[in-house]
Amino acid sequence: MTNEEVDRRIAFIIEQQAQFASDIQQLREAQSELQATQAQTEQVVARLAHATLEGFKDVNVNISSLVDSQIRTDENLRNLIVVVDRYFSDGRNGR
Repeated sequence: MTNEEVDRRIAFIIEQQAQFASDIQQLREAQSELQATQAQTEQVVARLAHATLEGFKDVNVNISSLVDSQIRTDENLRNLIVVVDRYFSDGRNGR
């Protein structure tokens, strides 16, 4: 092998090493960006989870309120039915 061939091979190896180092640096930068993006995504997901939980709490409170209202309405309706039934069964049907 001539000196010129050795020099070309050395230059090729140095060029490849420089490209490898550049590629590694780009990968590190990309990894750093991905980690930052992942942290932001985790924060957004946490906020959405919290908002969803609070929304469900509000819905549950409203549903409980509606159920209580329905129970009271049913009780009032039953009481009215008893009064009307007594009225007609006691012979006071309009006399």
